[in-house]
Amino acid sequence: MIAPTRIVVLGGGAGGLELVCRLAGREDCAVKLVDKVSTHLWKPRLHEFAAGTVNSTLSEMSFYMLAEMRGFHFEQGAVVAVDRTQKSVTLAAPPAFEKGAGRPERSHRTIPYDILVVALGGVTPDFGTPGVAGHAIRLDERRDADRFRDLFIDAMIAARETDRPAGIVIVGSGATGTELAAHLRQAERAFFEKSHAEGQKRLLDLTILEAGPVLMPGASESLRKTVRERLDALDIQVATGAKIDAVTGTEVRSADGGSWPADIAVWAAGLVGNPVLKDLADFEMDRKGRIVVDDRLRSTVDPEVFVMGDAASFTPAGADQPLPPTAQCASQQADYLGDALPQVIAGDEPEPFVYDDRGRLLSLASGGSVGLVGLFRQSDILVKGRFAAAAYNALQRQHQWAVLGPLRGSVAIAADMISPTGGPALKLHG
Repeated sequence: MIAPTRIVVLGGGAGGLELVCRLAGREDCAVKLVDKVSTHLWKPRLHEFAAGTVNSTLSEMSFYMLAEMRGFHFEQGAVVAVDRTQKSVTLAAPPAFEKGAGRPERSHRTIPYDILVVALGGVTPDFGTPGVAGHAIRLDERRDADRFRDLFIDAMIAARETDRPAGIVIVGSGATGTELAAHLRQAERAFFEKSHAEGQKRLLDLTILEAGPVLMPGASESLRKTVRERLDALDIQVATGAKIDAVTGTEVRSADGGSWPADIAVWAAGLVGNPVLKDLADFEMDRKGRIVVDDRLRSTVDPEVFVMGDAASFTPAGADQPLPPTAQCASQQADYLGDALPQVIAGDEPEPFVYDDRGRLLSLASGGSVGLVGLFRQSDILVKGRFAAAAYNALQRQHQWAVLGPLRGSVAIAADMISPTGGPALKLHG
């Protein structure tokens, strides 16, 4: 009997987890997922964890539980290196077992592979801006969201006691920045003395700073206009052309002398490849620290190493820049590799990956949902209200179905929708 092909996927984000769930259970491959944390978080809603407004218990799921349920193996650990010659991955020992933690010291682990998929995601760069590392929060993972929420609760309680609004400055007007600001405005209501917020004095001053000349650079004019109207209605200040040159413990400063007082500063300016990518092996890298891949998502130096999601730099034929680092793109690449890798195992050459841009959606909490979607292969259409909200939620539901399977996913989603524990996590802090 021929031994199954060992497929190791590094990174359990949106794309990586969907891929292992698609491949798990096949007789021709043995699938192993590696991640440094034990739970999967739907990262597009990380800002809701930070604001405390997340209302789905399915937004975070245990890798161990999913591995048992879907039939793949999960290995927890931080990736240190990839040995392409020996076809192995080296993982650091878990922090709890490191020297001085009260347990015997354990060495690095080595995991062999036949096919490797790198899906280690991206991070928010500070561009060398002074003070960002020490005074600003970057929402890259769950612990960042937890840290922000602790600071936010403390600032809001102080604002209520001192009658001085807390100031939060968000640098970057992309999806993370705009959605976080809107959800923080919603979370503010939990701290009002009365159960109804009407007529209450603001406890929170919110400002979004954008280095570019317009809000949400790269978005269409119609979407920018609609988002700006929603932010204005939520009393969220926006300043464009603000090129930040310093962040301190009390303010955010721009190169032209502008200054914005900040009890909490959030740095949400762009996305680059995870810093660990450049040290994994001798991969070809782009200027944003992502691994360059061909039209089958293979690394340019090794056809048995595939790269996907925010870790990959793929420029379609005729395009002038790589695909965007979005969950939509990662999910499509997971679908592609779910079909392509079995073809590779069988000795066949898969068709090239083709990206289908299905639009852009934003959830602005009480400001409503808004976005652009492509319908029937026509030009993007601006959507608002209930349709936009349904489309936004459908993105996560599709991910949950892919991860849990159609039957379990439908049951879990139905249970989650009627759960009495749903609703903003900050409602108990009022």
